Amino acid sequence: MKKLKFLLFSLPFILFACSSDDSDSNNNNQFAMTAEINGVTFEANNPYGTNLYSSTNIWDYFPLEDFVMLQGRQGGLLGNPEINIWLKRTDMAVGTYGFRSETYDTQPSHFIDLIDNSNEEMEETIGGTITITEVNTSSKIVKGTFQFTASDNVENPVPVVNKTVTNGTFRYQYED
Repeated sequence: MKKLKFLLFSLPFILFACSSDDSDSNNNNQFAMTAEINGVTFEANNPYGTNLYSSTNIWDYFPLEDFVMLQGRQGGLLGNPEINIWLKRTDMAVGTYGFRSETYDTQPSHFIDLIDNSNEEMEETIGGTITITEVNTSSKIVKGTFQFTASDNVENPVPVVNKTVTNGTFRYQYED
C-alpha cells in the first residue's frame, strides 16, 4: 500500500518533469532577437514580450502584403532600444543581403533600423548585412543573423558611425 501511495504521489512530478525536444520550436530560445550594440548585450522579444511571432507592419513604406517585419524590443511594449528588420516576402530566401542608408527612392529588398530613445537623436542605418539561414514555409519560421552600423548625425554629408550592431541573430514565426 505504501508503494501505491508513493507512486500516486510521485506521478505528477514524473509527468511534469518530462519534456520533449522540439528542435523547431522557439520554446528553447529565450529571445527572438539578440545582438551587441556598441558591445552591450541586446536581448529582445517582440513588443508584446513573446519570443515567437513577428510584429504587424504598420509602415506604409513597407506594406504588410509585401514585407515581413521582425521587431525586437528590449523590455517589452515600452522598452528600449528596438531593432526592426523588414524582409521582402518575394525575396525571403536563404542568402546574404547587403543594405545601405535608405534614400526612399525605391523600396529595398531587406532593411534594418535601430531605434534608441535614450537620446534625442534619430539613428539612421548606414550599411550592413542580413543573412537568412533558414526559411521554413510550412511552419513560417525565418532565422538568420545580421550586423550593421548607424549614425545619429544624418545631416552630415559623411555620417559618423556611433552605433555598431554586431553578432545579431533572429528567429521568428512570420505572418501570412
